[in-house]
Amino acid sequence: MQSAYRSLSAVALALLSASAFASTVTYSSSASFLANLQPGSYTEGFNGLANPAPASFSGSGFSYNVSSPLDIYASGDFLGTSLPYEELTITFTSGNVTAVGGNFFASLVSDAFAAGVMNIVLSDGTSASFTPTSAAVGSYRGFTSDVAITSLKLTVSNFPLDSLYAGLDNLTVGTAVPEPASWLLAGLGLAGLLVTRRRSA
Repeated sequence: MQSAYRSLSAVALALLSASAFASTVTYSSSASFLANLQPGSYTEGFNGLANPAPASFSGSGFSYNVSSPLDIYASGDFLGTSLPYEELTITFTSGNVTAVGGNFFASLVSDAFAAGVMNIVLSDGTSASFTPTSAAVGSYRGFTSDVAITSLKLTVSNFPLDSLYAGLDNLTVGTAVPEPASWLLAGLGLAGLLVTRRRSA
């Protein structure tokens, strides 16, 4: 009987660790993304920033750096790259980020919106490509994961005759609400370990 309890514990823990390999959910609206965050997230609007733009941001226990190969550019309303078609990278330095979302879009040198294809890649390999219709409409993407998100890379695909700059606004970082399956597996693993301990005592 004791070996059966040990087997149950081993299976539950194996399933739990298997679920630790990134299971990421993508959201296309801020409402659905924010509904899956635990309280205490941090949103940065990048308003009123001047150049040279700051590279580090923090709030509510979360912190991150924004970088691109040359430099980052502050429009006063959003952050972007200083040169067209450069990669904009967000590196999360607080280590507790399992949710990130915001408006991701392309702009012209005049800071006007441009309909470029946006490409997002997370540190766990999750990727999303989409074409916003404006800086506010269709540009929102949010991601929740069951493992820590350490970086997000943003690029804009080539668009004929225009030089496009990757940009971001209203970036929210936080902690995702755990999936019910994760809680169930964790509970099974702990219960199995407790039963095994009690039987061997």
